[in-house]
Amino acid sequence: MNLWKSIKNILKSPKEDKWTAEKDAVYFHEDSYRQVEICPFENLSYLKKQNFEIGQFAENHSDGIGYTEIYEREENPISIYDKNIPFSELDELLISLGFKKKIKVYEGYGSTSWRCENTFAYEMNRALIFVYPEGEFVKDFWIDNFRFEEDKEIIEKLKNGLLKIGTEYDLVLNDWNLTMVFDLRNESEIEQYLCADL
Repeated sequence: MNLWKSIKNILKSPKEDKWTAEKDAVYFHEDSYRQVEICPFENLSYLKKQNFEIGQFAENHSDGIGYTEIYEREENPISIYDKNIPFSELDELLISLGFKKKIKVYEGYGSTSWRCENTFAYEMNRALIFVYPEGEFVKDFWIDNFRFEEDKEIIEKLKNGLLKIGTEYDLVLNDWNLTMVFDLRNESEIEQYLCADL
C-alpha cells in the first residue's frame, strides 16, 4: 500500500455506528440501563431506604470531583418480572397511549454500540420507554429522557401515560440518579417528577 493511500485511510471519517445509520433505530447509553426504573409498588419502602443509603454513601465518599468507592445496588425484593405483566398487553397499552414502537434498539458507549435483541423502545418526542420481555412477561422496564420536556401537550401525554401504567399495574418509578421514588398511581407525584427542578 502506498503512502498516499495510507494517509487517506487515516484521514477518512470513521464509519457511522450501525444504530445511527439505521432508520427508526433507538440508542441508550449503557449507564442509563435501569437507572430510571419502573418497579412494583411493593418495593416502595425498600426503595426509599435504598435511596437514603445511596445518598449517604455519596456524601461520605465524594472527593469533590468523583467518588472514592462504588455502591453496588442489590436487586429489588420483588422484580417487575414477579408481577407477571404480559408483554403483549403492555405493548398494546403503550401504543394506545401514543408511544411509537421501535424494534431496533442499540446499547453502547462512546462510538461503540451493539444491538439489544428482544429489547423494545417506545418513543414520544424525546422521551423513551424500554421494555425487555422474557418469555411472555416483562423482565426489565425503564425510561429515559422524560424530565424537562418543554412542550405542554407532550408533558400532559407523558403524565397521563405514566399514570395509566402505574394504576394499571400498581407501579412506582425509582430514579436512581436522583435517589427518589415516585408513586405512578399519584398524579401530583408524576407532575413533580416531570416538571420540578429536583
